[in-house]
Amino acid sequence: MSWKQRLKNIIEFFGLGQWTDRLRFYYQYLRSRKKIKAFRKENADIPLPEPFMIYETFKLDYQRYLDAGKEDARWIYEESGPFIDLKNKAVLDWGCGPGRIIRHFPAIEPTAKFFGCDYNKAYVNWNQKNLKGISFAENNLLPPLPYTESSFDFAYAISIFTHLSEENHYLWIEELHRVLKPGGIFFFTTHGDITKKNLLEKERVQYDEGSLVVRGNVKEGNRMYTAYHPTPFMQDLLSSRFRILKHRQGEVKDWGLEQDVWIIQKK
Repeated sequence: MSWKQRLKNIIEFFGLGQWTDRLRFYYQYLRSRKKIKAFRKENADIPLPEPFMIYETFKLDYQRYLDAGKEDARWIYEESGPFIDLKNKAVLDWGCGPGRIIRHFPAIEPTAKFFGCDYNKAYVNWNQKNLKGISFAENNLLPPLPYTESSFDFAYAISIFTHLSEENHYLWIEELHRVLKPGGIFFFTTHGDITKKNLLEKERVQYDEGSLVVRGNVKEGNRMYTAYHPTPFMQDLLSSRFRILKHRQGEVKDWGLEQDVWIIQKK
């Protein structure tokens, strides 16, 4: 475990994560303020969220925010391609944030109808004002979603279960089952085995026993609220409502630890 991860663990243990995260944002913003202003001026025709929205949902790098959002949309489209054709389909981004990924999807599949929801009202308001051709709605930390039963052919969630309590894992799996059409596909990511190196020794024991590990010293849903997902836990979570079509474990990348990918189908 690196010294940075050790320091992060100490900060999270004492419940200081949100405070240090806010200070980190101000530090990064002051360092890159001129670059940010220049980028926004040069790209005035592109809708861009405020700096803290970028930081909170990705990292404070506008060019990378746009590029990575486009890359991730293409990645989701291609990785789910063997299981569903999105032509003329209804697609949901559950936990869409300020539209980092979904803003790029209409260019990939123009015939589909796209929807995004998030529990952060500020994100939803910004999306509604700035990202046209996509329907956005606000939800709560707890179900239900503001959609009728069997509304969507395909849904995806990138690093959303990674910030939820164990109870909410079960509640949201039930809710996503409700809003998906029969045979609908759900694509999502979790913290898998490769992320064990970030855990404390007692947390690793818990993880290896097949139990979800949750660090909950901050508000649930916040990016500092973190869950780690052993495969047996996920299989138990999904088995009654979904068929597991694909589980690809994350790998060590040059940018960090990749999350596991799950593609499941409503029974």
